[in-house]
Amino acid sequence: MRTQHPEIYTELPIGLGALRQTLFKTISRHCVSDIRSDALTDTDQIETTSVPVKVSTDTVPNSASEMYREVGLDVLTLSLLADVPIHRPRHLTQNSLVGHWRWLRQVWRLMAPLSDASTPPAHVSPAKVHHNIAEAIAQGRNNIAIALLRQSFQEIEDADAAELADSHQSFLANLTLFCPFIGTELLWRQGLITAPKAEGLIE
Repeated sequence: MRTQHPEIYTELPIGLGALRQTLFKTISRHCVSDIRSDALTDTDQIETTSVPVKVSTDTVPNSASEMYREVGLDVLTLSLLADVPIHRPRHLTQNSLVGHWRWLRQVWRLMAPLSDASTPPAHVSPAKVHHNIAEAIAQGRNNIAIALLRQSFQEIEDADAAELADSHQSFLANLTLFCPFIGTELLWRQGLITAPKAEGLIE
């Protein structure tokens, strides 16, 4: 992550507002290119400002670096981008962080055992990002994109085995946008991507 997205780690010492804006821009670059330019209307523009919008906290640290160390990038990204669009102030609470952590734990419990089943061949590529999620991000509606991500997971939880096989790849591809660590680990475990070559520890 530090090699591929140094801009994220550059913002950690600056603050939660700057980190939130950078995370959104990084995610946008990854998925908006999947939408044809003529598929968006004139009003479908990313609503951001040159100055990061304030992110406040209550009992949790108001330090991006400290929060990154405590909860990790996956939980922190979901917490920063959920509930309100990127151009509105965000207030983080302990309950919000715990809620996203618990949801990712549910995702892991459902998805990790799939790697013990018949694993797809390693050359299979993860599915493209669903356009409704990409379009929400293109419109600056990061909160809607995360709500759609949660909705797709709920549908997977309610699906039978046959339907699950057709939908979990798309979910994991979408999950990786916001949660690169757990998303990539699950894709790798299921043989949908190959492990990256790296020297030393992977962060």
